[in-house]
Amino acid sequence: MAELLGTQTNAIVPASGEYTLNIKDFNADGTTERLAVPLPKDEKWGNVLLRAALLKRTTWRNNDLPSIIHAVVYADQLGLDIMAGDVYQAEGQRLSTTAGAKIKHGMATGRIVGYTVEITDGPMLDFDWKTSKESGTLKLPNYQIKVTVQVKDWKVPVVYEATLKEWFVGANPNWRTRPKYMLRLNSLGKAFQEVAPMGVDADEAPPMGESFAVLEASNKALGKGGAE
Repeated sequence: MAELLGTQTNAIVPASGEYTLNIKDFNADGTTERLAVPLPKDEKWGNVLLRAALLKRTTWRNNDLPSIIHAVVYADQLGLDIMAGDVYQAEGQRLSTTAGAKIKHGMATGRIVGYTVEITDGPMLDFDWKTSKESGTLKLPNYQIKVTVQVKDWKVPVVYEATLKEWFVGANPNWRTRPKYMLRLNSLGKAFQEVAPMGVDADEAPPMGESFAVLEASNKALGKGGAE
């Protein structure tokens, strides 16, 4: 049994040769209601279940199955590859898309004619970092970056500027060992997202438990027959 929004949710169960998502919901007066959501019996939905099962056994092992199904459908709706890590669960159970996925999506639109990246050294600053097991301080240049993106049929380019201090996430070892690369990657993703919006950043996304995400995703799949 897995809890979702004060709701107890069973795993996917077969019923008469088809699959149903069974949900037991608790009302304010203490009574309970049961909701059974039939899942489409088609190749696309079967692919969703297969990927959800694989993710449950690997990188998403700590998540309940309905939440994983939601994430898979969410990724499909955005044209992303969740198996390649394009969509991940950030802190606070928030779904987010990687910078690499944003760049890939932006380039695939054909709207980006070209771009330039300028990175200059800034003043030396102390960058504190902490993980669950260790902590420390790094002295690094506060790199300054300027990304300029030329967009088809746009008279004015998209310009994004930032500093390492704005982006630095010390808990991630990549930011400690490759700060300039990580600043470039994330700044490009941010600039490309302005040209071709997709998904949301981890700090902007709602936690998965704050809405009936599974039902909404299932309804979309039922109405659209899976990913577009």
